[in-house]
Amino acid sequence: MSQMKKTNIHIWRRTIQAGVAVLFIALPMLNSWGFSFVWGNFLNIHVGSFTFSDPLAVLQVILKNRCLPVGILISAGTVLAIAFFFGTIFCSWICPFGFLSEFVNKLAYRAGPKKFRHTKIWKNGFAVKAIIFCTCFLIFWTFFTRSVFNIVSMPFQYSNIFQYLFLQKHLSLAILFVSGILSVEFIFGKRLWCRWICPQSVLLAVAKLFNPFRLKIIFAKQRCINSKSPSPCQKACSLDLDPRSLNGIKEAQCTNCGDCVDACRKTGGALGFGFGPGSHDG
Repeated sequence: MSQMKKTNIHIWRRTIQAGVAVLFIALPMLNSWGFSFVWGNFLNIHVGSFTFSDPLAVLQVILKNRCLPVGILISAGTVLAIAFFFGTIFCSWICPFGFLSEFVNKLAYRAGPKKFRHTKIWKNGFAVKAIIFCTCFLIFWTFFTRSVFNIVSMPFQYSNIFQYLFLQKHLSLAILFVSGILSVEFIFGKRLWCRWICPQSVLLAVAKLFNPFRLKIIFAKQRCINSKSPSPCQKACSLDLDPRSLNGIKEAQCTNCGDCVDACRKTGGALGFGFGPGSHDG
């Protein structure tokens, strides 16, 4: 399995993340001035004649209304198709909350409180998310008539803050919710929401697990010159994953950010991006 050509992944990713974050700050103002080629938020984003919808939001609508509108099926299916072929890149390359969470994680590592930094938390984050997701979905199905998962969509709440601010001229309480989550992550020095809670990422992770030939991290064991743990690649992962052992369900947690690949270049080059049924060579 040949690896993809080496590039400076970190710079490209940060540029895209920052660009998306700024876009959704400026977009409400641009829309109010008549710009309509791109409009919406992270529940429904309209780009020209294309619409990209949050699959979880669409699933709630379908189950509660008991209908299958072709338009929203296509818009949500497009998002799931991206995850099917390229993994959960939305989480690491697009999501503005992920961008903020990574920044807070770096800040906490350098200057945050050390009291909770080494708190032991269950490593299988996807299992935790899946349990929370199924439990909350059962509650939603039983007691609610309206979509409730949208409230805990961090990318939606991020875009919602600026839509309220620039279009309705008042500050949304969503800013307290987002800031509260980031503050807790700063205290613990861990990306708690993205790894253990985020319900929006569950369907994306499930979609990618259906395709063994998707884009993923390739580990060439024979090239690895680091036997210590944590290794440089593991230290580079903001989700506390070990890229050398992303086998089975553990792969669901990897977002293809590429930080481990950049870190590995200096110590053997055993990691890279690739398409194929096996993510690891040994």
